[in-house]
Amino acid sequence: MKNESGSSQSREEQYNWFQKYAIIFISCLCSIVYTSILCTGAVFHNWFEGLRGNNNFKRSDNEVRAHGYVPRQSYNDMKSLKATGDLQYYLQELGLDLEQYDVTTADGFILVLHHIIDPKETKEQRDLRKPVFLQHGLLSCSGNYIASGRNSLAYYFHEQGKDVWLGNNRSWFKAQHATIKGNLYNSELYWKWGMKELAYHDLPAMIETVMSMKPNHDKLTLFGHSQGGLQSFLMLSNPDFSFIHKKIELFVPLAPAVYPGQLFYTRTFIKILVKLPKWAWTTVFGFCAMLRNLCLMRDYMAHTWIFGKLSYYMFRFLFGWTARNWGEDKFVWHILFIYNMSYVSVELIQYYLAKSTPGGFVDMLQPKDSYFNEEHYSKDTFKSNDAEMTFPYASSWFENTCKIPMLIFTGADDYLVDGKRLVSHMKYYEPDYKEGQNFKYFDIPTYNHLDVCWAEDVIGTVGYAVSKEWELLQNNGNEEVSEKVVNSGTPEE
Repeated sequence: MKNESGSSQSREEQYNWFQKYAIIFISCLCSIVYTSILCTGAVFHNWFEGLRGNNNFKRSDNEVRAHGYVPRQSYNDMKSLKATGDLQYYLQELGLDLEQYDVTTADGFILVLHHIIDPKETKEQRDLRKPVFLQHGLLSCSGNYIASGRNSLAYYFHEQGKDVWLGNNRSWFKAQHATIKGNLYNSELYWKWGMKELAYHDLPAMIETVMSMKPNHDKLTLFGHSQGGLQSFLMLSNPDFSFIHKKIELFVPLAPAVYPGQLFYTRTFIKILVKLPKWAWTTVFGFCAMLRNLCLMRDYMAHTWIFGKLSYYMFRFLFGWTARNWGEDKFVWHILFIYNMSYVSVELIQYYLAKSTPGGFVDMLQPKDSYFNEEHYSKDTFKSNDAEMTFPYASSWFENTCKIPMLIFTGADDYLVDGKRLVSHMKYYEPDYKEGQNFKYFDIPTYNHLDVCWAEDVIGTVGYAVSKEWELLQNNGNEEVSEKVVNSGTPEE
């Protein structure tokens, strides 16, 4: 597995002044055209689907929640709730509050770390809570885990007595750096980062910051949705970060974006981007932030009703995602959409969608037919150049690192990532992981890629299973302590 750590500081600018601003100008025009086409296509797609009677995605009455969780009203006063980008506002509506910390990475990027607190608790009471750290996915942010209010995972974990911390990767909704100055949004040097920087700089920096503020605890539980799971797998499989591995008690990937799914064969816009040569990527998208105009649109329109509606149309058009599991309150959907379209680099998107990135996400795509005859997760199905991939299927990733227990959650209707191939790798090529012991897998019926965070019953499908695992870990820990006491010959009082 490729474990080389990247460093933004060691990179140099490639373009002179004229080339730089010419590319910025051309890519700005191209990205506006590209975004306009996507938005128009999304609106017409939804209209046509409505004409065909395909817009009703309400749960049927016979879909019984076997886990027993009954969704609650997300917020007390839904009528007076407003749409805003201020995440603290929603925490305060829940009777909680939000602390914000700046975290500087080894390569100088300033990250935003969020901490959920109960203002009625003392610091001593908060210190007793065991830490839980949740990392978001691509284009998302910390709000992904709490925006659905009382039905969110972050709220539930806080209710369960945990100390909840929410990470944000570099650039979040604002570009910040300790040493690079000037207009960061047009800075070639600032945007020279990709997946390795997120895994080897951002994630360790945030975990270390959390643990530095938890003197009564030496380990936390790490959650990672989609890209958050991907960057966690990269970090955990790299022995250079053993000092971080020792601080993690349990790893919970939620629809981790390790392997691509069959959606790469069924969505035209993805197929077009995959075929673009590197020069075309630079011409259309530049070398700075990916589709910055979408991020600006979010900043200026997030509070308006059209933002929520257009966001839903876009998600459905691009990925085929529906809101059947998100509940019936469309204003909650709107709030969820507000915390998407954060800034990311073009280089990061190329990891997912550019054939010119060797060993990247799309390079690990299996043959089309294999996704329909279920050979894509067969024990012996892998490419001839498997060893060159970021995540080689047929060799161990964790041979030289500590074996942190895992609970993997995927959605049965998630076609963006291939959870079955990941689980198959864990079963057959990670000998130190035993299914049912230190590795467990949950495939949730009817869930898509976002539902593992956004579904109104996600507490029942994900939260309950995690709480049960915490109980098992605590019981096992108590047994180990008791055994040590007995073996040491210490008399019992």
